[in-house]
Amino acid sequence: MNHRKTFLVVSLLWSVLVTVALIAPLVLLRDRLPDPIASHWSFDGVADDSIPLARFPLVMMPGWLLLAVFAVIAGTAGERRVHRASSAAVLGAGALFFAGILGSTVWVNLDHVAWQDVRLPMWHLLPVLGGAAVAAWIGWLLGNRGPDEPGAEPEAAGELDLAPGRREVWISPVSSPVLIAVGAATMLVAVGLVLLVNPPVGVPVLLIGLLVAALSSARVRVDERGVHVAFGLQRYPVRRIRLDQIRVASVANHRALEVGGWGYRVLPATTAIMLRGGECLVLRLTSGRDFVISVDKPERGAELVNALLAERSM
Repeated sequence: MNHRKTFLVVSLLWSVLVTVALIAPLVLLRDRLPDPIASHWSFDGVADDSIPLARFPLVMMPGWLLLAVFAVIAGTAGERRVHRASSAAVLGAGALFFAGILGSTVWVNLDHVAWQDVRLPMWHLLPVLGGAAVAAWIGWLLGNRGPDEPGAEPEAAGELDLAPGRREVWISPVSSPVLIAVGAATMLVAVGLVLLVNPPVGVPVLLIGLLVAALSSARVRVDERGVHVAFGLQRYPVRRIRLDQIRVASVANHRALEVGGWGYRVLPATTAIMLRGGECLVLRLTSGRDFVISVDKPERGAELVNALLAERSM
């Protein structure tokens, strides 16, 4: 059984077990719970809404089932282990989150006669969120196993011939006309608001415009330390990827929507810095994720990365 089939079997079993676990407490403890059951609380922990006990699973289950179906399909259909790892993280986090909400609700309702008497301490949210985060991490570790499916490995770009003792550096700038225009337009609107309406209204808009303008360009640098992406004329913030984090470099064409949109985007299998569509430098990381950078003439950068990786492996 390959890793994809193993993931399908294990994730389906996990989904069924969690579904049973979400229903069981309501069935086993129904004689100790009020009907209707307190289902919503104000910020001070006082119950302010209720739902019939028989309908409460109908509130909890659709969210979990939709999440589970999406994660199982995405992890099974994905060709890379990072897809399985991301889906396993979602299944773990989702299970602990819904189980935590259910457990907390049942606990505070237990042995109460009327739902109006129920109180929910707000600290209950902390272990629920913490447990979901830990479960996501464990799911990622368990799912991030085995190789990618055949054909999922990117076709590596060529390698440069590095002269012994010579330090090679590749630098390429990239900018987004769209973001530059949006930033400039936002700043013009902000100036108009400051002068014609009210300075406190215009200042936040001005800051947003400045931020968009500052992140509308970047400079990509490849050297023996790895790949560095510095944003704007201020050269900050900087995203650094060490050579030992990179498995192979390649070049591919991407549209912004394929990686989540413009700017800095994080998807289950991909992190991208997209300032324009077209040719991109693609780094397949040792974690299994892809790091995509839209940049001008990325072939030379990919060749230098592969040459530096080959030099390190000698």
